[in-house]
Amino acid sequence: MSLKKVTTTALMAALIFVVTFVIRIPLPGGYVNIGDVPVYIGAYLLGGPFGALAAAIGAGLADMMGGFPAYAIPTIIIKACMGLVCGMLMRGRGFIAFVLASTLGGLIMVAGYAIFEILFFNINMAIADLGGNSIQWAAGVIVAAALYPAVKKLGSTLRIQESRPPQDIRNKPDK
Repeated sequence: MSLKKVTTTALMAALIFVVTFVIRIPLPGGYVNIGDVPVYIGAYLLGGPFGALAAAIGAGLADMMGGFPAYAIPTIIIKACMGLVCGMLMRGRGFIAFVLASTLGGLIMVAGYAIFEILFFNINMAIADLGGNSIQWAAGVIVAAALYPAVKKLGSTLRIQESRPPQDIRNKPDK
């Protein structure tokens, strides 16, 4: 584990918090946000475990500070699952894998909150929130996909993933 990876994880957690906390649309009983965009970006840059950590910390803090403490623990679990799965599926792959993994991450979010609301509130609340969560899912994937070229370039610049080490030019055969 490098200092660069730990620092990037902390920065991604802060970015996830800020985007989730500041850019949100209030709904009855909750809000819709685009905080999933930096979750997907963090998963791509950091890989599964560190992407999960950044997502859990940033989104969990946003719920605590945003007045939704009842959702903080489910959010930590759901966003960690999103970051872990997306990071594992995106690692070292291209645009199609990024979009498919982000789409799966959004599905995890929608299903996770629906399950939580059914278990701890009622099915009517879960059904009422499906629309907002689905909009958040679609918006997150679309915005993240649009940002992919910049994210890819940032990933190449940072070089923090073990699966993509810098090339050693000394070991390349001459042409």
